[in-house]
Amino acid sequence: MSAKSRSSASTRPSTPPAGARSPTEVTSLLPPSSHTPTSASPTASGSFNKSHARKASVGGRSVSGRSTAGSVRGYGATAKPVVPGPAEQAPRVSKAGQRRILTTWPLQIIFGLLTVFTFISLVLTLVLFANTALDLSSISLPYRGSGFAEFWVSAVGSWIGLGGVFFFSHPSYLFFLTTLLTTLIAIPFILVTLFSPPVYAIHDPLLLVPFVLTACCLVFTLLSNYLVRRARYKESQRIVRMLTDAAGRERAVGEEGTARALVGIQGSMWGRFVGFMSGIGGFIAGLAGLIIMTLLLIDMSITAYDYSLPLPSSSSKLVTARATGSAWPIQIHLACVPFPHNSSLPTILYESPSGIPGSLALFDHPVLETSASSRSYPGSWLFEMQQNGTVGKVCIWDRPGYGFSQILPGAELGLVADTLYTSLKSSGNIGKDEKLVLVGEGYGGLVSRTFASTHPNHIAGLVHIEAQTASTYFSESPYGRGWFTLTTHRLATRLLPSLLTPLSLRRLPSAIFRHSSSLSRILASTLERTEGLNENLEKARLQETFSAHSHTSASFRTLLERGYRYPRKAPAVVVSSQEHMDGNAVWAEGQRGLAEEVTAEEGLVGWLKVKKGGKRVCEGKEGREVCEEAVRMVLGKSGKGSGKGGKGKKVV
Repeated sequence: MSAKSRSSASTRPSTPPAGARSPTEVTSLLPPSSHTPTSASPTASGSFNKSHARKASVGGRSVSGRSTAGSVRGYGATAKPVVPGPAEQAPRVSKAGQRRILTTWPLQIIFGLLTVFTFISLVLTLVLFANTALDLSSISLPYRGSGFAEFWVSAVGSWIGLGGVFFFSHPSYLFFLTTLLTTLIAIPFILVTLFSPPVYAIHDPLLLVPFVLTACCLVFTLLSNYLVRRARYKESQRIVRMLTDAAGRERAVGEEGTARALVGIQGSMWGRFVGFMSGIGGFIAGLAGLIIMTLLLIDMSITAYDYSLPLPSSSSKLVTARATGSAWPIQIHLACVPFPHNSSLPTILYESPSGIPGSLALFDHPVLETSASSRSYPGSWLFEMQQNGTVGKVCIWDRPGYGFSQILPGAELGLVADTLYTSLKSSGNIGKDEKLVLVGEGYGGLVSRTFASTHPNHIAGLVHIEAQTASTYFSESPYGRGWFTLTTHRLATRLLPSLLTPLSLRRLPSAIFRHSSSLSRILASTLERTEGLNENLEKARLQETFSAHSHTSASFRTLLERGYRYPRKAPAVVVSSQEHMDGNAVWAEGQRGLAEEVTAEEGLVGWLKVKKGGKRVCEGKEGREVCEEAVRMVLGKSGKGSGKGGKGKKVV
């Protein structure tokens, strides 16, 4: 070939052979095997390849405007760079879209607020949990109930909030639906609380704090769930439209590219699994919150209905009392039944055992329909004595948390005794020079001793009926249990069952099947094994339990510190169960100390022992006669009545 010919060939554009097609926007995205040209000469082939490379990728962009970054996956090795199809880029687009969804400023603000409210609600839940067993009234808003409902309301908010935070990027419709139902149920719950005066007086204002936080958690969980699902839906629609348009222009890619793009959108098999598990987890979280809030609403409705009952006696009063050291005042149920024919006799003040409201003494018949018709309640024999003209005015009261009385943040003996005195004084049942005969049974014996130590000038005499003592009630190793075993036992048998009472697990079946009435639920007691029907009683017994079996408790210190003022020379009778003492040496030693050490020799009128009777020594015929005789002996010794030495053994 001459020089002229070579010059002419070099200036003429290089064109492919007549039988080959130029790569177009679609064919340039196909695998090399789909459009490899047939060249007769190496020069022509090389010229074509260079022209193809320039046309397919100029400045990193294809003729169709799509990025050529990365390598071709699934087509094998090639000698020349080949532009990947649009299907290969779809997963990267979906991931970028996912990042763009979750980083928009509205969703960032909602996620931040949801996290903050959830954290505050979680901290409040832990504080309210501690408040169920400890006295945190110094840092708490006033409340006059058990505090269990406040804990559960806060727990619902923190639980739903944690679900909203954890499943923020993978929201499910079931979680949204259950959370929405929980929010709707919370509305009648707060309405019952606000518009039922007895319920409002019990829970105001502490309940409002966890409720507001829970409402915030629920609202922001719903909002985040809805907005993220809506943004993900819009992003998926945008990607689908993009793939549809690309498929229309690039039919050569076919179904294979579309399938690969859809796999990228769905995040492969692992992404689908994560989405499925997130949906299940969200549903469980939302369903748990829905069930708890529903049970709380049912229990609150039953409480509102029960406390619409009138007081049990025409002599009953609700007295507002605030003892020294109490963080806020509470209402105490007090009933003092007068008897005008014996108005000169000192007033009898009865203290009931642990777990038994004093109001039960007002009834001569069982308040629970399933109880035995012959059952008599502790203290009821005093009103029979009053009817016979043996005693004068008789007063009973419901200790804080018992019966119709509201609850104190703590059950420390000094606080309880001061509340009793304030109630008597506010109701006009105790004057400056008025004398009382204290009749304390079981745990009520410790309350009577504390009251007598605080106000010795008002004491005309004391009757200790199978009473608890410092050596028995505050024993640090009862039944041989160590500290760890004792704490575990308290948590399992006291704290956890008490926490479950606001969920109405026992009250609802009892109300549905008519196993209990409103009165029996208010006056629930351990005597009839109905203590689980009243959460205030459960809280009071929980407080008493955590004050027991410890020489460092406030109750034990109060008993010792006020003991030097105890009227040891006041007439006193100790009534004990011989059967109980024979079976428990520690109990026998405690009864001996109460008769011979706590009471002075000149003050002890008698130590009467009932052969049989167990812990309720005044229930049987023999026990009742002994208990009545003990009261007559104290009244006779005080010079206010006639009493003769009666049955039993006098120990001097």
